[in-house]
Amino acid sequence: MDTKAYRRRPVQVPRPTKGPVGLSIALDLGSTSIKAARLDQEGRLCDLASEASPPLAGEGVVREADPHAYLRGAESVLTRVGRGDTSLPIGIASQRSSFVLWDRSSGEPVTPLVSWQDRRADAWCRAHAGIEDRIRERSGLLLSPHYVGPKLAAMLEADATLRRRIDSGQLVLGTLETWLVWQWTTGETHRTDPTMAARTLLYDLEAGGWSDDLFATFGLPPGIAAAVAPTMGPTVELPRLGPLAATIADQASGLVAAAGDETDVALVNFGTGCFVLRPTGEHATRRPGYLTGPVLAIQGRSPQYALEGTINGGGSVADRFGAGPTELPGRDPAPDAFCLPDSAGVGAPHWRPAGGFRLSAAADDLPGPEKRRVVLEGLLFRVREILQDLFEETPPRSVLLVGGLARDPFVAQGLAACLGREVRVLDQPEGTLLGAAKLAAGILTADHRGRRVEPGRGGWLAAKYERWREWLPSALGS
Repeated sequence: MDTKAYRRRPVQVPRPTKGPVGLSIALDLGSTSIKAARLDQEGRLCDLASEASPPLAGEGVVREADPHAYLRGAESVLTRVGRGDTSLPIGIASQRSSFVLWDRSSGEPVTPLVSWQDRRADAWCRAHAGIEDRIRERSGLLLSPHYVGPKLAAMLEADATLRRRIDSGQLVLGTLETWLVWQWTTGETHRTDPTMAARTLLYDLEAGGWSDDLFATFGLPPGIAAAVAPTMGPTVELPRLGPLAATIADQASGLVAAAGDETDVALVNFGTGCFVLRPTGEHATRRPGYLTGPVLAIQGRSPQYALEGTINGGGSVADRFGAGPTELPGRDPAPDAFCLPDSAGVGAPHWRPAGGFRLSAAADDLPGPEKRRVVLEGLLFRVREILQDLFEETPPRSVLLVGGLARDPFVAQGLAACLGREVRVLDQPEGTLLGAAKLAAGILTADHRGRRVEPGRGGWLAAKYERWREWLPSALGS
């Protein structure tokens, strides 16, 4: 593997003299953008700085990025927001499951940043399908090529040199935020938190730490892993940047921003992809077809967990057919038009790695804006399907909506009509950043500020959901 393109390049960090007033600074290491912002005294984000994330490269199922480009981007937005003040605590929220291998002595990466979107381990997972039950029991996840364990196993089978270097102890492993912290501390800190560790397929939920058995399953030496520290604390000093007070996975950060440590709510994140989260408190509850993982680990307290339902589609799929906004009509203009909106394999609870996005025959000939509406219907129906599974005993007290797509008028009005209950669109355009900022500032209170949306127009969606359920098996089967 050619690693020359990934060698560290010098970063010039500006050092202004006048610093801002605030409670904390947050960094969001997203797949499409790298963002930073400051949390002000009123608990609002301000001084947002953003840069495009490094582009993904690779052929076929390979998706890789330059880790040093992430390093430069993160330093750039942090220093623009901090403006020379290195006293404010920093919280980092990171995309899950993207990782780097680097040399233990030099700190130089020997692989690119391998994205969570990379699916080079498809064949490996199919060949080892027999271990799925054991994987699920230990990790709370499915055996999927999205995760670190299978990807590394496939990479080591294909590269004997990499295999020798990792077995000899020369290399170490880290998810994206771990790689950045190692670089910022010149190798003194090699750590992650449970919310990130648990998305590798190498973490044992019950034991609350790395699993030697899971490492062996994927042919990996446990000595490559970072130490698992609490989401909040102990603080690590990042030279030229400030004290690092919290690290957390992106979806967990959004849940913290909206719900704090509440457990009787549902959070629906309508972003590039869609996620439905049910916090379960100190219980690592399992449910067939859904993912279980920690969402918060505070020093001296028991970890907090959540059930997650993933929809592999969202704003990026809807936007193929127009940018919106989409209005909710008073009656259904296309009663036989249906959509399965997942575009990269079908997510929870069906988990079909192949196939995905489907339109019914009645939807194929619709113009673009009408197709967009049908795609949004499909997203709402997938959300209702997941909510019914996750809350089959007792409905949640509140259904909270976040994400850019939640601002499309069709989405909130349509979901309220489909569910037959109020939903609340939170005033959190940057929920992932807000969660990391609140954790860095030591704030765990829920923030439900936003607008209430009652069922009204679109009552036809509830009946159409039942017809969509009848159509769905044919879409999944094909």
